[in-house]
Amino acid sequence: MRDPIHDDAIREDLDELGLRHFLDVRATVRPMLANLAGRQRTAFAAAVADRLQHEHHQLPERERAAIVCHWRPVLEVVWDGLCGRRDGKQSVAEVAEAVGAFYLSPAYQKPHDDPADAADHAAMAAFYAAECYLHGCAEFAMWSGWRGFDYASVLAGTDRDWPHRKPPRVRLESWELAHPAIQAELDRQLADLELLDEEGWTLDETADGCRDLVDKLRGGA
Repeated sequence: MRDPIHDDAIREDLDELGLRHFLDVRATVRPMLANLAGRQRTAFAAAVADRLQHEHHQLPERERAAIVCHWRPVLEVVWDGLCGRRDGKQSVAEVAEAVGAFYLSPAYQKPHDDPADAADHAAMAAFYAAECYLHGCAEFAMWSGWRGFDYASVLAGTDRDWPHRKPPRVRLESWELAHPAIQAELDRQLADLELLDEEGWTLDETADGCRDLVDKLRGGA
């Protein structure tokens, strides 16, 4: 159980730095996702998963995890399905097959709760995006967003110089959350939701602006 007093102290540090607390972002994301349609939620989840896939594929090929690479073509099917580039029934069938294969694979049997496992965060974000495409549930989109934060936290933890740059008055826990990788992911999630709120209506098979929206969501990913 989290300590509200401790969270408030960290929030105070981050406020002074002009930065976001991940709990506040989660509290904002939840109702925004609830107000979106299923296709818009899927686009949010897929955008998060895309960023993590991009980061993971910067690794040398021999270091890439098969569980992450499994989802890369699936995400392409999701995007194509959202924009009508691929037949809806066909895309649903392909995504459902990939999800089913994951459920039946040894990878699904292992725990998926290691906060230091960046590859697992990338894989699970894509899995949640695929499930969101099939069902449209806000929870799947939200969980994908959480994995985006977790992945960014792992990246931040590999920055050995960051702790040494901490201002004396800032708590260590606050400084960890202030890392640019974490703040960039939080900012991007909120920006994506604002974009989807404004332009998400284009996510149908006839709207001309759909591809423009998808390009914006995938930009930088």
